[in-house]
Amino acid sequence: MKIISTILASICLLSLTACDNLRNWNSGYLTGGEYLTNEQGLVSSCHGNHLSVRNKPSEADRFWQDNNLPKGTTDFVCKDGKAYLPSKVTDCQGNLIAKQVGGINQFKLNNNFPRYKNGEIVRYTAFTCQSSNVIPIDHTKK
Repeated sequence: MKIISTILASICLLSLTACDNLRNWNSGYLTGGEYLTNEQGLVSSCHGNHLSVRNKPSEADRFWQDNNLPKGTTDFVCKDGKAYLPSKVTDCQGNLIAKQVGGINQFKLNNNFPRYKNGEIVRYTAFTCQSSNVIPIDHTKK
């Protein structure tokens, strides 16, 4: 009888542990606990993938290193698939956007970047250059 009680207690304990692990995974995913976030929500790479902060080195760590960004950076502009600090990114003619009148915001307005998506203000800035033309990239379509 003692063996049966021990087995049943073990099964119950394992079940509770599995439920707790599932709850923690789910709540971390939904709240961004396993992903890089900023005040606008989840942060995506220049290819539209959310950046995981799980494991070492994390996807976020590799992203910062690959793009030569300071660790912890969540405010960046993607140009031709590479991330730049807003003060370092150039337009399609090689001019620093930050030094232009109106900076990044005016650049986005001048080049028809989407302003709203599902009623929310679009905060990301990603584009590619075709010749000297700016082509905005919308990663929210994924």
